[in-house]
Amino acid sequence: MVILGLIGDGKNPGACLLRDGELVAFIEEERLTRFKSSHGFFPARSARRCLDMAGISTLDAVDAIAWGWDSTKYPGAMLRFFARSHFANRARTRNPVRAGEAPGAGAIAGVLRLVFEERPARRLERVREQLRQTGLPGRIPPVHFVSHHLAHAASVYYLSGLDHAAILVMDGSGEEACTTIAEGRGDTIRILESIPIPDSLGWYYAAFTELLGFEPYRDEGKLMGLAAYGRPDARWEEAVARVLASRPDGAYTVNPRYTLLGHHFLGNHFSDDLAALCGMARRKEEPLTDDHRNLAFAVQTGLERAALGLARRAMERVGSRNLCLAGGVSLNCKMNGVLRRESGCESLFVQPAANDSGTALGAALLLSRRIDRLVRFRLDHTHYGPGFTSDEIRETLDLCRLDYEEPPDVAEAAARLIAEDRVVGWFQGRMEFGPRALGGRSILANAVSPGTAGLVNRRVKFREPWRPFCPSMSAGFEKAWLESGETAPFMIVAYQAAEGWAEKLPSVVHVDGSVRPQTVSGALAPAGRPENRFHALLRALGGQVGYEVVLNTSFNVRGEPMVCSPLDAVRCYTGTGMDAVVIGDFLLRKRRDR
Repeated sequence: MVILGLIGDGKNPGACLLRDGELVAFIEEERLTRFKSSHGFFPARSARRCLDMAGISTLDAVDAIAWGWDSTKYPGAMLRFFARSHFANRARTRNPVRAGEAPGAGAIAGVLRLVFEERPARRLERVREQLRQTGLPGRIPPVHFVSHHLAHAASVYYLSGLDHAAILVMDGSGEEACTTIAEGRGDTIRILESIPIPDSLGWYYAAFTELLGFEPYRDEGKLMGLAAYGRPDARWEEAVARVLASRPDGAYTVNPRYTLLGHHFLGNHFSDDLAALCGMARRKEEPLTDDHRNLAFAVQTGLERAALGLARRAMERVGSRNLCLAGGVSLNCKMNGVLRRESGCESLFVQPAANDSGTALGAALLLSRRIDRLVRFRLDHTHYGPGFTSDEIRETLDLCRLDYEEPPDVAEAAARLIAEDRVVGWFQGRMEFGPRALGGRSILANAVSPGTAGLVNRRVKFREPWRPFCPSMSAGFEKAWLESGETAPFMIVAYQAAEGWAEKLPSVVHVDGSVRPQTVSGALAPAGRPENRFHALLRALGGQVGYEVVLNTSFNVRGEPMVCSPLDAVRCYTGTGMDAVVIGDFLLRKRRDR
């Protein structure tokens, strides 16, 4: 049985393929289009590549397609909300909207378009049309629409290795829900509670992301990182409380006056009322001030407070101290760290592709359970993307007329360069899924040198100097380095560094003492090789600098997706201040500074 999971035409499209109960491939569309996030794209390239990786050349071999969005629900929910606010012109009982406030013209036009485009028959027709445009021969298999939040829930619970867990989904919105609490027990997932549009924590965070001059639905990580530089400020706490009101029991509301409703002259995701409330709408080129930093701190704190109440509510309703997180809001590592420490959970599992791309996987898992077999396992790596042979890599390097070496041990060679404070691109095996580089498509540098973070931001990533970096470390090292001593394979939960380590590894500890670590086990060889080269590099680096820890960031520059192919890696390497790159068995170096 072959099932193709898809999500597209919205945020973070992607595709996955299950065959006979095994996850064969999972790819985000942006990695192949080379457009960051690829919002609005149909996952044509990722679908085709998944089929190629499975050795499938015709759609006749695909038994069914799972689409991670249920088109029978969404337009009605949006219409009901806008009808209440625009036509009824009265206060909402939970979150008052003043008389006369109404959606902007752009929002109304968007909903009218959705009413037409998201009709089940029209959506099915569009999916079939777009599949034909991939050029794949054969009949179009049956397409099954799956509830978006249920797909999010399946993507995390069925890969958690847990038999009973509370599931919390938080994102912009599914068809109707913005937040969902569910129970995973054995083979089944049961929705217990849904919070509908417009009470969206994703929209709340996106509004402030854009207000602070960043790109909404793409740069939320910048707001999270900036928050660490802020301090409590009563002015901004009061402003945030006007937008997001939450209680310890998990109840919360988001005032749509500041997100969806009213005029949107200054921004798309925040209203002019929010700009008036805060007295600002930062331009991208405008320098950051203490007001910006303190507002970011208040926004992040507000999110953490609401999520903490929701997590406790979910675990109480389910009767389990195991907690699973999915949905785009769950990419907030700092929030996840607060939930791990303060919610009372005993086990926390976060889907590494918590954004919408993960629903392609969740939809496929649910459909497989329905028509074939249950697929459940403990996810221990994310390397399900394309890989390339040595011959394919050599062909690319020769085509680009590049000089290269073939050292007997590329891990040892890379470790020597990193110990010399060189910035090294690292391209090995199959590509990761999710936004974090986990040793397949990484840029690596010396975590011990205090100037490394600034150098990588300035010369390689071309991004803001205050942006933090993550550490990758050999499994076992976390027992001494992290305050919790827990393993953390996916860089998606923030921890506090143990006392003294900020001085020893200054380039991977954020200004607030937090780290977003990856622990790397030598027992794993996700690229299908007999050894794990990334773990070997960490071991070799430990022998040179004293610590089996490396600064690890995604192999890309600001505004671009992570590299996928050898040619992508070569372009990034030659167009930046990287000193060297290891691609498979090959090492390329630039001249040393004179």
